[in-house]
Order: sequence, then structure tokens, then C-alpha cells
Amino acid sequence: MKTNLIYLLISFLIVMLGSCNDSIEDASNKHVYSEDENPYLKSDIEAIIGHNIEFEVGRFEPQVIYLDDYANVFHDKMNLTVDEVVSGLKNESVVFYNINASRSHWDKIAPTKGESGWYYNSAGGITEGDQGYVASLEFDEINRQLIIDVNEAAEAGLETSFNVGFALNGPDYDDYVRFLFNVAVTDPSLIITSVTIPDGDYASASVNLYDYADVIAYNMGIDVDEFLSNLDANEEGTIHLYVVDRETGAWDAESSYTANPPGYWMNASGAVCSWGDDGFTLFAELNMDEGLLNIGRAPDLTAGSSYKISLGFRDINDEMNFVRFIITVTLE
Repeated sequence: MKTNLIYLLISFLIVMLGSCNDSIEDASNKHVYSEDENPYLKSDIEAIIGHNIEFEVGRFEPQVIYLDDYANVFHDKMNLTVDEVVSGLKNESVVFYNINASRSHWDKIAPTKGESGWYYNSAGGITEGDQGYVASLEFDEINRQLIIDVNEAAEAGLETSFNVGFALNGPDYDDYVRFLFNVAVTDPSLIITSVTIPDGDYASASVNLYDYADVIAYNMGIDVDEFLSNLDANEEGTIHLYVVDRETGAWDAESSYTANPPGYWMNASGAVCSWGDDGFTLFAELNMDEGLLNIGRAPDLTAGSSYKISLGFRDINDEMNFVRFIITVTLE
């Protein structure tokens, strides 16, 4: 009886050891991903190349990242030159895909922009070009560069992020180089301020341009004195004052000055009008000697009324040089 128990125990141990060996063997084999599966993302901080990219409203131009600038990273992480990475994409020994960082896996979704790029929404998700995209990325194989751009309708305050990566093709994508892009839209040209106009017909309050010397220098490339001397008040100079639509941001390039130049009369909506027109409400005129933007009131306006106007100065020879004001006007 005791002998039978010993044999049973030995048999049980043999079966268990065999099962364990099978489990060990299974665990040591990497999972082979099918075409429809997204491989997991192996964590490797040293493989990440991060870029914080800012786009300025009114000055949107694609920004470029050159792969050659990171040749050492490709060598360390993929043991390839940049030339070999590009040629590997052609023979499919290298892949180029998005990375879903929140789920820690690669995203093999097909390009939605051209043959090797994608559009992204505000949450960093991949989308189509006609479905509310805010940013885009495309790989230029010939010039070996990543091109990042934003939708021309993107507004200041937008922030989004997305990841793409190059990896050796195989049972997994463990050997890779990853690019992380944090994209933001800013508006350094915008000055938001307010004035209170005292009681009285044609009374005014002032915005002192010298208070915003740094903003003017950054956006116009000149100091305030040069800025004032270049205004086109007498049909000379290259800097023009415009009324800007406060809702759409569109610059009114059609209207001539309707107040003392450079200056305008505006209605309650902030649109250009002339003195005496129905609804004429406010005027904006620049005192070029003192650098004061004077905002004044028409007669017979109600005390306590508030308006919002938008004005911009722009170089007519270089429309990338501009500065814009949004001014809240309150009447005493």
C-alpha cells in the first residue's frame, strides 16, 4: 500500500514538472502580433525625443524636425543610420506609426494625411482632415524631416500632444525612436486692456503705447519711437491702423480712416463707420507725438454703457509684423 502511494506521488510530480516546463516555455516566447493588433510599447525613456512647439496666431508656418539631428539616437536605439531608417521604410524592415501613450501601445492606423502623415484633434487623437483637426504631422522621406503644422483656424490657447515612432519591424517594436510633440497656439501680438471714458460729449481716455514697448518690439521688430514715425497718417510710412472684427479676427483692409488719421469712428459693434452715421458711437485716434491711442465717445451716450473694440497695427510691406488690441470701453 505504501509502495503504491509512492508511485502515485512520483507520477503526480512528473506531470506537474511537465506542465511547469510547458508554462516556462510559453512564457519565454514573445507574442507574435497579427496585422490587426497594435504591439505594446516597451518603456524606454532614453528613446524619447521631446519637442514643445508653439505656433503664433497670424503667423502660422509649418515647423520642421530633421531626423539627421538625432542620428546618434537612431544609432543607439535601432543600430541604424538615418539613411538605413529611410531605406528600411521602403523594404518594410522599419515601420513608422503613431504611439498611443495613454494605452502604452503602438497605433497602426493608416495615414490620414498624404502617404505618411496624420491629422490630430484637440485631444491628440487621430482624425480626418475634414473632421475638426487642429494639428497635423507628415514625414517627408526625401528631406528626412517631420513637418508639424496647425489648422489655420486654430485659436490661441489650444494645446494638444501626439507621439510617433520609427521601429525595427519584427515580432514586436521594442527597438525604436519616439518623437513626442506638445503643440500650443499662442498670441503674443494680442494686448487686452480697458479704458473708462469720463462723462461729456467727445470725451476720451488713452492707451499709452509706451506701456507696451516690449510687445511692440517683439511683434513689429522696432521700438515705439520707430513705430510711431512709420505710421501712415499722412499717406507716408508703412504701418497702418486697422479695425479688426472682434468675433472673427478679420482685419478690415477695405475701410479708409474716418476720424483724424490714423483713426476711425466705430458703431456699437466695433465696425467702421463715419461721424454722424446711424449708431456712430466711439472713435479711436492716435496721438503720434505722445504715443497715445485715444478712445472717445459720441454725444448723448448712456452712462454705464460698455463696449468692446478691436484695433490692430500692421506693416503693409510685411503682414507678419503686427500687434492687436482688444479694448473694453466703459462710459462714466
